[in-house]
Amino acid sequence: MSFEVIKAGFYSLIQDYGRFGFAQYGLSQSGVADEHAYCWANHLLDNDFNDAVLEITFGSCELNALDNMCIAVTGADLDFKINGVPQPLWHVINVQPNDTLTWSTAKSGIRSYLAVKGGFQTKPLFNSKSVNVRENIGTQLLNGDMLSCQSADKSMDHRMMPSEFIPDYDRNITLRVLPSYQFDLFDEQQKQHFFNQRYTVTSASDRTGCRLDGHVMTNVQARMVSEGICYGSVEITTQGLPIILLKDSPTMGGYPKIATVFSLDLAKLAQRQAGCGVTFELIDIETAQQKRREFNAFFAINIR
Repeated sequence: MSFEVIKAGFYSLIQDYGRFGFAQYGLSQSGVADEHAYCWANHLLDNDFNDAVLEITFGSCELNALDNMCIAVTGADLDFKINGVPQPLWHVINVQPNDTLTWSTAKSGIRSYLAVKGGFQTKPLFNSKSVNVRENIGTQLLNGDMLSCQSADKSMDHRMMPSEFIPDYDRNITLRVLPSYQFDLFDEQQKQHFFNQRYTVTSASDRTGCRLDGHVMTNVQARMVSEGICYGSVEITTQGLPIILLKDSPTMGGYPKIATVFSLDLAKLAQRQAGCGVTFELIDIETAQQKRREFNAFFAINIR
């Protein structure tokens, strides 16, 4: 059946795996910010890898269940409770009519994911259910909205994610990067500057991009003619600081790009709060491709 939205929260959005094949028309990839947490939520419920979930940012969200449903909540610890009782994350939970689900404040991480058996049933736009507020594709959740989904004919077994795979969102992170085709526009001193310091995530970060603070890189090339850019690109601004492009980034940009973050590490970045430390290290293309293939095979990801 559905959930009734009592409190929409700070920034709650329906998201699926993403919107592909439309960059030439200026549409972002969109999709879940934390691919790892999203894939595990659907995997626990035996869903398709592309089933839509609710991405809840920073909490303050309250839903009322209108039917029996099977759910999984993964990602950030936003103090998730049912009827006021704390609930485990990374588990399958059976919900009953009139149960109240709440996410209050961020204890660890930023984004929590509510998956339901069969996914949320919203209208696809450009082959995806993902909401992109910047591009006016869909809207963020509002008080009084109804979230449609399948009712559960029977309860699911109490499945859970193995504890060794549960990430620690409070730790500083090292992002593995591949050199961009503009890598050689940066001299050796600039490259050493980039790889040998710890940046910090700033509060000026969102689904469009993550801005980092630190010691500025000097003598950065002035802004370039705008050109195509992609998810994960690391731009160096004229102020000498990096911006890492995330799921809702535009498809064009004019800053020089020193590297591209390995896709699986971007999920980790999407959960880091302001002040978290970030360092960079190189990864070779063969290793990145192998790790990507293993991840895709485990979660049966098949992008057409």
